[in-house]
Amino acid sequence: MQRGNLKARRSEATLNDISHLKVALLLPCLNEELTLAKVIRDFRSQIPNLDVYVFDNGSTDRSRAIAYEEGAKVVVVPKKGKGNVVRRMFEVVEADLYIMVDSDATYDAKGIWKLIAPVLSGEAEMTVGSRLAESSGAYRKFHQFGNQLIIQLINNIFNSSFTDICSGYRVMTHYFVKNIPLLRKGFEVETELTVYSLINEFNVIEVPLPYGERPENSQSKLRTFSDGYKVLLTIVWLMRDLRPLLFFGLTSMFLMICGGLVAETFWPNHLFVQMLVAVASVGLLTTGLILNTLNVKFSELQVLYRRQYKNTNTDLTIKSHSMLEEEACNQPKVTPLRTVTVS
Repeated sequence: MQRGNLKARRSEATLNDISHLKVALLLPCLNEELTLAKVIRDFRSQIPNLDVYVFDNGSTDRSRAIAYEEGAKVVVVPKKGKGNVVRRMFEVVEADLYIMVDSDATYDAKGIWKLIAPVLSGEAEMTVGSRLAESSGAYRKFHQFGNQLIIQLINNIFNSSFTDICSGYRVMTHYFVKNIPLLRKGFEVETELTVYSLINEFNVIEVPLPYGERPENSQSKLRTFSDGYKVLLTIVWLMRDLRPLLFFGLTSMFLMICGGLVAETFWPNHLFVQMLVAVASVGLLTTGLILNTLNVKFSELQVLYRRQYKNTNTDLTIKSHSMLEEEACNQPKVTPLRTVTVS
């Protein structure tokens, strides 16, 4: 499995490579009237036959009207939160390639060919546009600090090497989109998307791309402290659910050390309190062992399901025109059989 920060063998794809594929542009939208039209036009200038879907999450400005004017298909998502929007995207849209990008015009549409190339070559099921700030105003100070903190936690806990967890610019295959579970409601969905791709053994490649500032009067929907807290809490819950032995092992160790010190300090002669701390620590460790065993069994079932999915879906491998032409040239020539009439 490729765990981020890896280079693809081929640098860029071309329009001819994807002309035979159904490509969908997925745009989450909440009050983006200043930038939405530009994003749609920029991506259509790169891929003219693009299917554009705008997922409106309760806009009160002209975002929805602009989407209709630009010929996009509008899907209304009543439940607030980017996680609810992304989950709806994955449920209703059918395509060979999925391009998901924020509607704030901070991502470069020209970089899409660098993101598509590893997917076409089969090196990745998902590529992520790792953000390179073009100016000091592209990131808010605390956003940058929070992003780095989240990256370090994810990399250490899940043994990866990502450089940008919260990027809103991704290209994904149909197979990836239909086989990735998402439960989070808000901005923490990008963290969840990354972690589940690791746990489910999907190949992920990061591609460094420029990241610009929002236009004047355009406001970010990300709330620094409340959304940052939710992301950190999501990492804790994902660690509990997906790395239970590590989570409960560390919790057991913490309780044993801290609980033992407290019991020794305040109740030095109370054997019952010390035994209670010891039993609780052992119980937590046992819980981790049981949940880890269950995770292994669920992982085995998932592998069998995905193998069956591959066997019943023959169009999972995305191929460029050049690959298809090469296969056609390499097909063995078959001499037709002569028909013999027996009288």
